[in-house]
Amino acid sequence: MDMQAVRSVLLDEARELLVELEQNLLAIESAGADPERINALFRAAHTLKGSSGMFNLHLVVDFTHLMENLLVRVRNGEQAIDGPLVSLLLGCGDYLSRLFDEVAEGRDDSDPDPRERARLCAVLNDYLGGAADSAAPAASATPASAGLQRWRISLRPEPQVLSYGLDPLAFIQYLTDKGELLSLQILDEQLPALAELDPESCYLGFVLELRTQASRESLEQALEFIAQDCAIELECLDPPPSAAQGGAPAERQAEGQDGGRSRAAEQVFIKVDARKLDELINAVGELVIRNSACNAHGVIRENPELSELLAGVGQLVEQIRDRALNLRMVPIGEVFQRFPRVVRDVCAELGKRIELKVSGAETELDKSMVEKLNDPLLHIVRNAMDHGIESIEARRAAGKPEQGTLSLNAYHRSGAVVIEISDDGRGLDTERILAKAVERGLVEPDAQLAERDIHNLIFAPGFSTAEQVTDLSGRGVGMDVVRQNIEQLRGSVDIHSVRGQGCTFRIQLPLTLAIIDGFHVVVGDADFVLPLDLVVECLEFTERPGNQVINLRGQPLPYMRLAERFGIPRAAGARECLVVVQAGEQRAGIVVDRFVGEIQAVIKPLGRLLDGMRGLAGSTILGDGSVALLLDVPVLVASPVQSSL
Repeated sequence: MDMQAVRSVLLDEARELLVELEQNLLAIESAGADPERINALFRAAHTLKGSSGMFNLHLVVDFTHLMENLLVRVRNGEQAIDGPLVSLLLGCGDYLSRLFDEVAEGRDDSDPDPRERARLCAVLNDYLGGAADSAAPAASATPASAGLQRWRISLRPEPQVLSYGLDPLAFIQYLTDKGELLSLQILDEQLPALAELDPESCYLGFVLELRTQASRESLEQALEFIAQDCAIELECLDPPPSAAQGGAPAERQAEGQDGGRSRAAEQVFIKVDARKLDELINAVGELVIRNSACNAHGVIRENPELSELLAGVGQLVEQIRDRALNLRMVPIGEVFQRFPRVVRDVCAELGKRIELKVSGAETELDKSMVEKLNDPLLHIVRNAMDHGIESIEARRAAGKPEQGTLSLNAYHRSGAVVIEISDDGRGLDTERILAKAVERGLVEPDAQLAERDIHNLIFAPGFSTAEQVTDLSGRGVGMDVVRQNIEQLRGSVDIHSVRGQGCTFRIQLPLTLAIIDGFHVVVGDADFVLPLDLVVECLEFTERPGNQVINLRGQPLPYMRLAERFGIPRAAGARECLVVVQAGEQRAGIVVDRFVGEIQAVIKPLGRLLDGMRGLAGSTILGDGSVALLLDVPVLVASPVQSSL
């Protein structure tokens, strides 16, 4: 482990703590303050300060120090936590997030917004009464003599601790910030002769005596980063203070025990660099390809015993594939948890009252996809609050509750993940959308479009019906990018709207973008793969050329020919087959020459020649070493009749 890895752990923890801080503040604002949430706020600020102190991040330490002092007053009942204070602490969290972004870029001493820092510090000091000791340790909020104990702390670092990027002196400095340093002894009995000294090894130990109000748990927490690479002994030299002498109340001690149990539970999990998971998935992908190549080899088909052995290997490969992919699955709640703050801020800006309801946050999705979902979801949510949900006056006039409702829901369906963003607002105005589309030349004035096709016009580049441009939406850009981003994830988006009742955006996505179960088809000399979870059925095809819709069991089914779409030469009069696919609410047929069967497809990027071609989502290597193209089904079925795909 090097310094960069250690800093990465710090940054991951800091971001998690900032999320926890924000969630507890929003919970306090909506449901009221309680001791558990207030203690969680204090612990977040305290841990941010302590962890940052170990890495000499002075800008973070000084700022969180003020937050910690204020939260001590809140925890002691000396300061009520109301709306303005919640807003202040949310602003502090935003500033710290930007500060840690600077740290992540290696700019530890860079202030991203000095004016904002000065403003926040001034308000924090106002809450603290402008006292001269407001920058003193939080322990000074109680009488100096209350709860003080002497501790003897022995630190004997392993020789390799410096090469891991850990500086024992930084931990000693942080401990001295927790109280009064009475003595410090340096243990040098392991120091070798100068000629044998390794400058990258640590040979010194330390024993310090500290007078502090900090508990054993707090001292252990201060040393947890170095605990695995250092022998640590803590000895209390004074008897524990009674509650009457300022000791911790019973409920606070119990809280500490709960925290210990929580940390014990957390040890079941380990953090792994995402790049290592990517390397594992790549290796598993190569294993899948080699296994397919073995299955395709003629020798295997001629040897039943070998074929049986290879079938067993294939089952193990599938298990390894599935378990490796599961390692990258994370709850979609990682995205959903950002929206309570968004709704709060937008409501304050627009003067609306909106309740956010979240369900299905535990639904899992590939981490690489979760990270790319934030922007399209954010745009849809902001549009719903800005244009969908009416003002309080308009809702009252329409006989609706003054408070609107915005719902986020996620669930699994047929091997895919569905995300729904719903509101109970005014719904889409189809007449206005159609009129705007005619005005812009997107459709002919006499065109007869189904309501669903009219709704999809909002995804046209630059399309907008907003009368006023706001900071939230209505700039004539955005929804086309939303659909483009979702299609890049091999997903689809559908709209269901009822005038005056509300609107729902339904996004359907595959579980992963790495390895999929596919269906192999052939057109001419070209191989294609469709995601198996989007295939509904396969049929013989006997329709005459020129038609674009067939009657499938009494229902019209639009279809397209891959040969025509991609200009693939094929023998005249050759047999044709039809694959019926469904992406979201859209169903269509794709005409091919023949079916090959199910395969495991390892998705590879397209080369420069094909990159950006609509209708193709990637490539894969077949068992015989040839390349097959992965079809982007949501794009192909978007409007097969109008565009001939």
